[in-house]
Amino acid sequence: MINNKIYLNGEKLTSKDIPSQNTTIEVVTRLLEHIGEELSNKELPSSSYASNKNEMLGKIILPLIKLIEDRTKEQLPLTCK
Repeated sequence: MINNKIYLNGEKLTSKDIPSQNTTIEVVTRLLEHIGEELSNKELPSSSYASNKNEMLGKIILPLIKLIEDRTKEQLPLTCK
């Protein structure tokens, strides 16, 4: 993450790749601060994504997992309960 933009393998991602980059950056930053721990939605930045599981999955989690898998052939061990 550079200047609130997400890069993968040196390539700047667009809104087609990640629909909500700002919130994705906030969520990923929080997850990196708590690797291996479960986070409650109350511990995430306040947004419609944190209060709505379907929004979180559809706009943040699933696009990120798919993007990582498509571009790196690696699986991101991330779940949303």
